[in-house]
Amino acid sequence: MLLAGCGGGGGGVNSPGGTAPPTGTPAPTPPATPTPAPSPAPSPPPTAADSAEYKASAAVVSAKAAYAYDRGITGKGVTIAIIDSGIARSSPEFAGRISSDSTGFEQRIARCATCPGETVPPFAIDDNDGHGSRVASIAAAARNGTGMQGLAPDATILALKVTGPDLDGVTAGSTTPIREGTQPNAGLIAPALRESVAKGAFVTVVSLNGFAGGQVAAEQRSAMDAFRAADRLLVESVANETGKDSFAGQFAENLVGSDRANADWFLFAIGVDANGNPRPANGNAGVLADRMIAAVGVDVQVVDKDGSITTVTGNSFAAPAVGGAAALLKQYWPQLGGKAIARILLDTATDLGTPGVDPIYGAGLLNVEKAMQAQAPASSFAAAQAVLARYASLDVSAPFGGSATASRIAKAAGSMTVFDRYGRDFAMTAPTGIRTRSSGLLAGGMTGSIDPLPSRRWSASEARLGLAGQDMVGPWQAATANRPAIASFSPAQGQTVTIGANTAVGGSGFSLAGSALRSVVGQPVGLWSSWSGGGWSASFSSGSSRDRSADLRGVSFSTPIGIGLELTDLAEDGRVLGFGGGMAASGLRGGRTMLATVVARRTLAGVALTARATTGSTSVDRDGDGLLRFDGRIVSTAFAVEGARPLLGGLATLGLSSPLRVERARASLVVPVAYDLMSNVLVEERRSFDLSPTARELDLELGWSTALASSSTLRVGVARAFDAGHVRGASDVAAFFNLVVR
Repeated sequence: MLLAGCGGGGGGVNSPGGTAPPTGTPAPTPPATPTPAPSPAPSPPPTAADSAEYKASAAVVSAKAAYAYDRGITGKGVTIAIIDSGIARSSPEFAGRISSDSTGFEQRIARCATCPGETVPPFAIDDNDGHGSRVASIAAAARNGTGMQGLAPDATILALKVTGPDLDGVTAGSTTPIREGTQPNAGLIAPALRESVAKGAFVTVVSLNGFAGGQVAAEQRSAMDAFRAADRLLVESVANETGKDSFAGQFAENLVGSDRANADWFLFAIGVDANGNPRPANGNAGVLADRMIAAVGVDVQVVDKDGSITTVTGNSFAAPAVGGAAALLKQYWPQLGGKAIARILLDTATDLGTPGVDPIYGAGLLNVEKAMQAQAPASSFAAAQAVLARYASLDVSAPFGGSATASRIAKAAGSMTVFDRYGRDFAMTAPTGIRTRSSGLLAGGMTGSIDPLPSRRWSASEARLGLAGQDMVGPWQAATANRPAIASFSPAQGQTVTIGANTAVGGSGFSLAGSALRSVVGQPVGLWSSWSGGGWSASFSSGSSRDRSADLRGVSFSTPIGIGLELTDLAEDGRVLGFGGGMAASGLRGGRTMLATVVARRTLAGVALTARATTGSTSVDRDGDGLLRFDGRIVSTAFAVEGARPLLGGLATLGLSSPLRVERARASLVVPVAYDLMSNVLVEERRSFDLSPTARELDLELGWSTALASSSTLRVGVARAFDAGHVRGASDVAAFFNLVVR
């Protein structure tokens, strides 16, 4: 005896005037006169959940499928087989996505017990009943801005029609043509299952229940064995009869086997309402409760056989929701098979009712959002972030291009692929990322010889001005100042010797033009001495930055014809031209930079002109097994032109300068590639980078200074940086006001 009945329907299948399903918690309505906020929060990014079409799709809303859509995951490229009564081919909800392999199946009948058998040709896949179209729409109706949508709105639909013939009036000796009936034929389920595997469907939805024995049962088991061999997934709805065991003696037992041999490739689906309440008419999964997932199947909008939208209720409409969710996962992780995806859906379902698996909800409510997220112990994620931070916490200073170069490195070192407990790959981004060492115009430049003071923490406002992390000193710490000691004497007529201790060295007054290293280190503090006479001059200086990370020594010579030479030796600890600080495992012990600057001075038309051209060569001292390696020496350049003339009782200056810029720097960095969250196995590789910037900063500066009574001075100035930090298109504006009272 062969019986088959639809697993869906219920009291509301064809009920007119159905209402739209609940849409979940609505967004709060703003007050009529909102209170203005000083810093309004940015608007959240748009999401698929905002559309009316999404909100009209109860199963989609309940499953939180917007999480997938917002990431471009819609089931595209995945085929869902619907074994049912056909499909509304003309409906725009399925346009362009009905597989050309969709088909019905031949059937054999006999008009009487002794009559010869007849072959009934396959019926066309057009849906004369409506059940198949409704099921297909829950799985894959289009997201086209009208009506409702399915869980996998871009999936391909393989419609496999299993409707049996109408045998009314078909008797021995009659010539009545065989017409299409309204009930499914259990004998066609096995051929349809085999066809779904043969035509490449990943997930197959069977919203039918019933029982079959003998050869039909054997064929169903054989067809399900093919699902296991091909690693595909079958989703069946439970019965719409209160308390009905949908496994024992039913199709499900034929398919899965009493030994559960095929259980890993099989899921049951059961319907609940939008609030998660079970239907009174629900059956159960019997011994397969651990393979059952709940989905909304009450008052859901669907596409009917004529393409219209109607509201239905039944477990038939829970199964395609689960099938559509499986298609979403398959699109994003095509390497996963039916067994793995079924396990993910079961493990990530939201637990309802009695904790754990229960006969009412099975594993719980379908949750696409959680199913799309990486699943591993919390400690594994913390370990992965620690690994990534080890590689990504790297400072990139302005001579190397600052933020632009940091962005290039971050693409390789600031993320890695992690694998969760199911072997799925996810991109993880570093919590800290590559940092840019600030090089604001006021940082280390236009500061002059200010008294050296202990270091301090920088405020947020100073950081925005470009001061953070620099070695500036100032009168805000006068209470703890170590006063400079300066002595000057004349060893012979026309000669002057000056010696200073505990004072700023390496600068050139209040001018950006004399601060080629301003983006590397602020003015160090130490000793300096100078001699001048007869148009000749010479000086020597030696100092250290306040954090002791850099030592600066320099000598300079100037001739009566205005040509001079400056030689500077910069030794850094743990960084190279400001680069690399903060990366504990970088392997950089430090760097040594030799700078040579040619200076030319001349007065034309009352304007004192000064031109400076600097070239530098840096050698890198590193550990042999460090993460960061430089290939050869680093070459850098800087230049400046400045004019000064008396104006308004003081001295006005106009300068054009460019701070130190790396011209050649090749380096390789070990970067994380993949991390297994379950085994903590890390895969890494060494990648090469060009660390030279693609733009050159130009600073235009205007200043004015005047002497006041009692040797006091007043200085003001403004500056504009073009391609600031050697980043194309970036700009910076700064100004200073300085009053020194002695």
